[in-house]
Amino acid sequence: MTPALAGHSPATLSAVRARLATTGRAQLHDLLTPAYADHLRTEAGGADYNVVTRRSTGHVDFPAAWLHSLEPQQRQTLGEAIQASATDQFQYLFDNHPIYDMAEAGTAAPVWADLVAFLNGEAFLRLMREATGEPRLAMADAQVTRFRKGHFLTEHDDTAEGKNRFYAYVLGLTPGWRIDWGGLLAFHDAEGNVAEAFTPRFNTLNLLKVPAPHSVTQVALSAGADRVSVTGWLRGV
Repeated sequence: MTPALAGHSPATLSAVRARLATTGRAQLHDLLTPAYADHLRTEAGGADYNVVTRRSTGHVDFPAAWLHSLEPQQRQTLGEAIQASATDQFQYLFDNHPIYDMAEAGTAAPVWADLVAFLNGEAFLRLMREATGEPRLAMADAQVTRFRKGHFLTEHDDTAEGKNRFYAYVLGLTPGWRIDWGGLLAFHDAEGNVAEAFTPRFNTLNLLKVPAPHSVTQVALSAGADRVSVTGWLRGV
């Protein structure tokens, strides 16, 4: 299916731009045509994910096949160690399918290669320049992320030296998400409070200016679905 944007009025883009200027965060609803958004949702359900987290040496990817090869007690011990390390350290636990890296390597499935090309095409980047008011946006990297029950991402601000990140984005691909399922994109203030939180919304693009302290709250054990998104950064060159 050919990637396609939905229509967005000048007034809508102006409102997003004004909110970003005031708070550093905003939502653009109905980013894609309904048919294309639903196509991505379906394809994401069948993607081959890694499990990603941190160790003392930094980021680590666990292939799903390797995790499945562990004994149940080994998986439990690993999970408990990851959860414990999140008490006072930057930590995360979720699944990812690195579509930008795979597209660069020529190994991405056609649906994801097309999406990466679309996100780096002039139509999408022009829309993002209009929505953010940032004329230097020149590229977008991307991954498909899946937060299952117990998954989380602790406080961070997306700063990465040399990456020229202007905005982070999260495009929701899970319909019908409930607030009490967790997985909220939470923005932190200087007093340690949640200044605001965005509930995952299907086909809604969340934008946040870099740097900005934020987290993804843990997905509840009672969640009725996985929190699936396309995420990445809008960058300069």
